[in-house]
Formats: sequence, structure tokens, C-alpha cells
Amino acid sequence: MVIQHQVSRDLPLGVPALFEELEEQEISAVSICDAAGVPHSSRDASMPTFVADDLPAIFRAAAKLARNPETALRAGQRQKISNFGVYGFALVTSETFADAFRFGLENIDLAGAVMHITYRREGAVGILQTQNPLTLGSNLQFVAEFWRSSMTALLSEVLGQRFPSFAMYFPYRTPRHVDVYRQVFDCDLHFGCETMEWHFNAEVLEEHCPNADLMTTQVCQDFCERIVSARGQSKLQRTVRSLCMTKTSGAVATAESVASAIGMSVRTFHRRLADEGISFKALLDETRFSIASEYLDNTQLGIEEIAGRCGYGDVSNFRKAFKRWSGTSPSTYRSRHQSAGLTFIPRGG
Repeated sequence: MVIQHQVSRDLPLGVPALFEELEEQEISAVSICDAAGVPHSSRDASMPTFVADDLPAIFRAAAKLARNPETALRAGQRQKISNFGVYGFALVTSETFADAFRFGLENIDLAGAVMHITYRREGAVGILQTQNPLTLGSNLQFVAEFWRSSMTALLSEVLGQRFPSFAMYFPYRTPRHVDVYRQVFDCDLHFGCETMEWHFNAEVLEEHCPNADLMTTQVCQDFCERIVSARGQSKLQRTVRSLCMTKTSGAVATAESVASAIGMSVRTFHRRLADEGISFKALLDETRFSIASEYLDNTQLGIEEIAGRCGYGDVSNFRKAFKRWSGTSPSTYRSRHQSAGLTFIPRGG
């Protein structure tokens, strides 16, 4: 078995806002953690200590316990910079919004993101796309509402004015509380889409941040980098995982394609990874395992469909690879429900 629990208690991950919203519904943070099966300390019942890997379970429990269908949207609007710890302060004190946006996206896991986000620009339109959103299964809508609402609030605070969203696209049916979506996002809304995207006016990247403080920014960014390094994730490794994640849906990332995207020669690319004690194959395997296990745990997609979404044209090769990664078959893995709080540690090579 090559799966290991990975613990990190470095940042509040934006969850205080969710707990505050549910507290008004007389649902305590402790009851949410209990429902999620997440250990907590009785010393601080208002804000239990939890790890980043607990977030999916916390979201599922919150969605189940919430008494108001618009809970996630309302919770996101409660967000404050302090709810994201040093990550939030690194953003708000950046000199330009482009600086804040770039750092925020490169380190988005420190904000408590449970999905992978990519960015591209088409003319004056910036596009944030959520990769493989269906891996969240029935929890997709709650997480999407909380994440989009939270980021709208956070980015608006960093910018010092309303974040200029153009349109949002969601891969689920129009919710009954769509009027709340309109209030929160103030942009065109599209449901039942094939992709999950957020379009905004990219000219905002040229704006200066009203609370810029270069010294504070540097201190906070350095601290965030230390957190990431302590988790064994260098910037290069995060970039490689990001590119592999983007290419796994029906395509196969190669060392050549990833090195080219990063702007390195293949030889330098392999050497840099070797210097960090890891290989491209190990990172690619980790990414594929992560996507596959999410689909197995949170959706009813067939094994063949999951294999294709992980970049495998032959389902038998996928089965062999999955058994090599986890020590068991995809079907057995699914039946045992092994996902919450587990992270794949590749064998290397």
C-alpha cells in the first residue's frame, strides 16, 4: 500500500466563514466536525483544528446539516482576509492586482481549494477553469457556491472594489435559489454547462492594490513558501502537477510537453526534478491516482469512463496502473470507500 495521511495545520483555509454562517442556524462547528468524522479539540469549540485533507468531508457535512439552501453562497460573502491567514495578507498587500492574482493562483491550495484551477486569457477576458469538477460528485454544487462566493469576496477586498465578473458557467442544473446567485455574482449565469468557468474583465490585472505593502507581502509570501516546502511541494513540482492535471482529461501529459510549457529543455527538466528527489513519472502517477480516486469515491462513473478521463485509452492498462499505485483494483478501492484524508505518495522512478 502506498497511501499515507498527510497533515497540515498551517492556515484557516477560509472555513471560519462557513462555520459562522452555520452557527446562525444553530449548527455548531463541533457538530459539523462530528458529522464529518473529523477530530477536534474541545479547547476551542468555536473553531476546531482540522487539516486541509478534511475539507471535502467538512463540506459534505455542512451541506447535509445546513437548513438553508443558500448557505454556501451566504457563507462565502462573509469572507475576510484574516480567514485565509498569511495567504490572504500576502494577496491584499501585493503591489498590483496582477501580482496578487499570480501568487494566489500559484498557491491556491493554501486557500483551501479542493479542486484544481487553471487560468487563460482570451483578449480582454480572463478565464478561470475548474478541472475535473465532477470528481466532487453530489458535493459539487455546495463547494462551487462556497468557493465562487468566497473568491468573489476575497478578490474584491484585495482590489478595493467589486471584482468585475462577466459570466459564470456551472455543470449542474439551475438551482431554485438562482436569485441569490444573481445578487452575489452580479454577472451572466449559465447552468448545465460542459465546463465550469469564471469569466472576468482581465484589464483588472493592471490595477494597483490599495493596501499595498511590499515588506508585508514579502514576509507573508516567504512564510507561505515555507509552508509549501514543509509539505514537500516545490514550486516546480506544483507547476508540473498543475500541467499534468490539466492534460489528464482525455489526453496524456508527457515530459516533453510539460517541459515545453514550463520553458525548459527536457534534459534540464529531468535534472531539476532529480535534484528534488522525484521523477516526472512519479508526479504523473500521483496526479492520475488523485483524479481516479476522486472519481471512484465521489461519482458513479464506470471504470472505463474514469480510465479515459485519466488519460488511458485502454482500461486494462488503467486497472494495472491503479493496482500498482494503491495495491488494489479500482472496483475494490471504490467498495472500501478509501478516500477521505488520504494522499498518494509515489514509489518513485
